[in-house]
Amino acid sequence: MTGSRARAAKGQGGLLRDRFLDIAGQLIEDGGADAVTIRAVATRAGVTPPAVYLHFASKTELVHATCLRVWQSLFTELEAVSEAVRDPVTALYETCVAYVSFGLRHPSQYLLVTAGPATEASRRNEDACFRYFRAKVAACADAGVPVGSRTETARVLCAGAHGAVSLLVHQERDAWPPDVARYIRRAASASVHGALLTASHPEKPALASVPGPG
Repeated sequence: MTGSRARAAKGQGGLLRDRFLDIAGQLIEDGGADAVTIRAVATRAGVTPPAVYLHFASKTELVHATCLRVWQSLFTELEAVSEAVRDPVTALYETCVAYVSFGLRHPSQYLLVTAGPATEASRRNEDACFRYFRAKVAACADAGVPVGSRTETARVLCAGAHGAVSLLVHQERDAWPPDVARYIRRAASASVHGALLTASHPEKPALASVPGPG
């Protein structure tokens, strides 16, 4: 049935590009980046491979465009959960919850952007994430939280949030905690409290500082 391949109507190139991204996204969800090929995307879209190449020069470009489109939605989610929260520390916590939740909902895309082959697009995305978290840390500092170096504190915070995602997305899902929501909340709380509390007092932990059983 190759003769029935659809052609994009004039002015519909953007819609076709979005269709390719939708298909590639589903392929990534189902089988990771290895499942994405130009031919597979073209077949599902009902077009020939050259139609895909008009929008993406290579499989790598298609995969990264797909992942970065998903990541763009992250910032919308982060703003949605924190914009109505007045307390900056609570807003920072909600931001971390949203970030870890996002990473666990999109494990393949998360890995491809953060641990896959580096591209200029992925570097820009990582920089945008860091700047976003640094702005939230700065809001805490402006409210009187003694964070010392805002950049260093943001790095520590990002290390905690990123580590919470990476620990699970590198494992099979049956190895994840039974209560993922609780894990996310604890990880976010540990990241925020750890980064802020140690910003001005980075002392070595001691047994005496750990609360005993209630």
